[in-house]
Amino acid sequence: MDGPRTLQAKGGETEPIGGSRGRVAAGDFDRGKPVGAVVAAANVLRTLHVSERPLNASEVARATGLHRGTVYNILRTLQAEGFVGYDEPTRTYSVSLHILEIAHGVLRHSGLMDLARPLMHAVSDSYGVSVYLSKVVGPCSQLLLDWVGAALRTDLYLTVGRQFPGPRGASGVIMAAFGNVSEAELERLFVQVEWYQKPSFPEFLARVQEARTAGFAVDRASIQGIIQVSVPVLSPSWELLLVVTAAAHSHDIDSDAVGPLSRAMQSAAARLSESLRLLRLG
Repeated sequence: MDGPRTLQAKGGETEPIGGSRGRVAAGDFDRGKPVGAVVAAANVLRTLHVSERPLNASEVARATGLHRGTVYNILRTLQAEGFVGYDEPTRTYSVSLHILEIAHGVLRHSGLMDLARPLMHAVSDSYGVSVYLSKVVGPCSQLLLDWVGAALRTDLYLTVGRQFPGPRGASGVIMAAFGNVSEAELERLFVQVEWYQKPSFPEFLARVQEARTAGFAVDRASIQGIIQVSVPVLSPSWELLLVVTAAAHSHDIDSDAVGPLSRAMQSAAARLSESLRLLRLG
């Protein structure tokens, strides 16, 4: 088997493309020749993004598998372009807030602002809940795209642009029920996530089956004092693309309200499914 794919660095040095998502799948090369410098820059940005703290050039180099000199040049270029911030006293780098401007543009052009937000506001206003829209980006992994409502102090739990891996809460049940993940892989992911009151894996599978039948999932156990109701947004071929979740304090949503709330969310999800051809979710 061939070794790691390489890129040609400045000065003729050849180096591996590393990082958490640095290795490019073989099928990706069928769509055109990748530009090594762009791949390396993307790896640097991802490394800074997933880090819990700012990193210096040496730390980024170790995480990506790139030479320190190459990483330094990439970081300085990204800093000059406004994508990376630099702290002089600590000599560390972090992703710049300029990224938010790009993210806003992506959401604006995706159609989500025009199509999804009115539906989310309707549910939020009618039931006094916060409503979250997430894109499925992997096996039981989701990326928060948008949220509306003030039922919760959202900054404590979710922030737009954050990725949430693992089968957890109502949205995790939905991803397990309607996604494409084997039971063995699901169990491997399940043991890695924390719940406030975590069910056993067989109990979780029972919830998955209930959600598959009902078309929605309810959770009161993943976050203390919070109730979540999630529904899937499916493509015409029944591929799970988006998850819509409503959340509120448990004392604000009683058992009698769950049924009407779930039906309103299913109606909103159906409208989104019908409008998928108008959305850009790539």
